[in-house]
Amino acid sequence: MFKRKAAFGLDIGSCSVKAVQMRRTSRGIELEKFASVPIYPNGKSDSETDVRAAKIAAIERAVAAAKITAKNVVSSVSGESIIVRYIQLPHMTEEELRNALRYEAEEYIPFHIEEVNLDSHILGVTEEGGSRRLNVLLVAAKKDIIGSHLDLIRGAGLIPEIVDVDSFALFNCYEQSARPSPDEVVVLVDIGSQITNINIYHGGLSHFARDINLGGRTITTALEQKLGISFSEAEQLKFSEGVHVAAPAPSVDTDGGEGEDSPLIESLQGAVNEMTGEDLGDDSLESQASRIIRGSLNTLVAEIRRSLQFFENQVSGQPVSRMVLCGGTARLPNIANHFTQEIGLPTEIFNPVASLSLNSKNIDENTLANCREVLGVGIGLALRKVA
Repeated sequence: MFKRKAAFGLDIGSCSVKAVQMRRTSRGIELEKFASVPIYPNGKSDSETDVRAAKIAAIERAVAAAKITAKNVVSSVSGESIIVRYIQLPHMTEEELRNALRYEAEEYIPFHIEEVNLDSHILGVTEEGGSRRLNVLLVAAKKDIIGSHLDLIRGAGLIPEIVDVDSFALFNCYEQSARPSPDEVVVLVDIGSQITNINIYHGGLSHFARDINLGGRTITTALEQKLGISFSEAEQLKFSEGVHVAAPAPSVDTDGGEGEDSPLIESLQGAVNEMTGEDLGDDSLESQASRIIRGSLNTLVAEIRRSLQFFENQVSGQPVSRMVLCGGTARLPNIANHFTQEIGLPTEIFNPVASLSLNSKNIDENTLANCREVLGVGIGLALRKVA
């Protein structure tokens, strides 16, 4: 039998490049090769860094490290210049939708229509009061962003085939790997270096997507600036400290006259703070780092909570049942427990290779275990071309 063609997913982030090659085999879908390499080997860019050259070099290093043989690339973009809208339009055929899209999109896109590339996907049909309306996923990407992205891929000697959106690539990977129940409403949160992608999954469809300009670098920069340490020291401290999850305040029977602000409760909460290292009088490096990490993360938590409230307050919105985290920042110790406590949803770390077979000749499982949280987008991209 002929060997099936390999599929190549390329995730170009803001601090690293992930290259993934996959193939369908007799054992199912196989993760054949992968690599994750930093864009800036010294930790971060400076004013003299040629970002384009650094990214092209990182793509080349990732391809070489993984020994990727495929040339046609499925890649993705994200950020403020990518607009995702869930809209309703009068019922029409797919061909009619394609013809009407540019006119209909003007109402929902904050850029001039000539500045963007448009795409759409019909999610379903709603019937109300005897009329039928299309539920449409509308995606717009600024042409200059797409042009710069394609320039990177071609600059590395590769052939761009499909350009997706990060959050939808992760959606593909999650559906393949986790095989969730159609009744579940799951929020996928990919915390990258500079951008956090949110996608809400329900019944095999995406019902909400948003990019937030906060990520793991926000925490590192806060540590660097507030503690007066180097970027690399801050990055190391971030992952060694993780998130100190505060113990819940003890409940006190208030029948005896002890109100919420009573000295007894304040004393008990103070004791808890001291035990968890969160006492404001503790000036140790570890305690300071813990407060900075929690503060930075809680800014992101507030944005995620706002997104969930927006989704759940829609007419068709349903309560989200759980949260799934991935991305480099998902490797922070205790981050899932912190999100569970702050947002009130069961939270887990996503394993994007859970349902894949692994090519034992090419893949070192220890290396994979150290970086699998960042491979979800790349795997989701490659899945689009696995035949």
